[in-house]
Amino acid sequence: MKIEAKDLQSALTEASIKLECSVVDLEYTILQQHKSGFLGFGRKSAIIEVEVKRYKKKHFKKENKPHFRNEEKLNHFQKTDKVVKTESEFKKNESKIKKMEENEPKTEVKMESSKKEKYVVKSDAIFDSFHKEDHTSRNQDDLLDEIKIQLERLLKISCFQISLKEIKMYDENCIFIRLDGEDSALLIGKEAHRYKAFSYLLHNWINLKYNLLVRLEIAEFLEKQIQAMQFYLQGVAEKIKQSGRGQTKPLDGVLIKIALEELRAMFPHKYVGIKQNGEQRFVVVNDFVKKDE
Repeated sequence: MKIEAKDLQSALTEASIKLECSVVDLEYTILQQHKSGFLGFGRKSAIIEVEVKRYKKKHFKKENKPHFRNEEKLNHFQKTDKVVKTESEFKKNESKIKKMEENEPKTEVKMESSKKEKYVVKSDAIFDSFHKEDHTSRNQDDLLDEIKIQLERLLKISCFQISLKEIKMYDENCIFIRLDGEDSALLIGKEAHRYKAFSYLLHNWINLKYNLLVRLEIAEFLEKQIQAMQFYLQGVAEKIKQSGRGQTKPLDGVLIKIALEELRAMFPHKYVGIKQNGEQRFVVVNDFVKKDE
């Protein structure tokens, strides 16, 4: 059968419709390739000679197989016969064992109650500190050496050219750390944002592990902050002396700690504490409230 269409795909589709079969079952020969031409000129249709494929039937030889079913039945009966024999033997042995157990003399075994010693813990204070590290018994020099080694390792892997210059105990509850180097200004950062972040990092590590506060000095940043805060607090102190109470402007980070220390030193007989209003924190100075009042 000859089929003519605009392209090969259309010709095969048309042939499958006419011959009522799938395209896969077609066997065709291309008589003319289609050409699209240029702007409609030189266009040629596709012409194919097509017919339905003829499939050869495969003949299968029957093999003479032995009758397995009869053999399987024989094997099955042999197995069941063995199972029945083993079950009967097992029952005989079981009855013999029961008779032997009945004939044996019964011996009663009395378990003496073992007397257990009772231990009384006089004080449970030992359990309170079982999971806590005892840093008080450790030498301060050992603590400083341990912190120094870990801090130097931290600075070594950082991207800042800075080194540990000094580490010592500021007081019994606080450790003083001084850093300096080419990148001191970078580590402090604009508006001391990196200084605050690094100080917070050290505090979380040292306070949680060693139960110590951290006083961080980078170059002369902390010293200059103390001098500026002392100058500012002179005016605040005059107002407190006049009215008996007062407060600082909103402070954050290291500044509020400096102000708290300085005002407590200036007014040891007054209440000096930190109060918070929303996100703002400031130091307040007031008289102690008496119970009778």
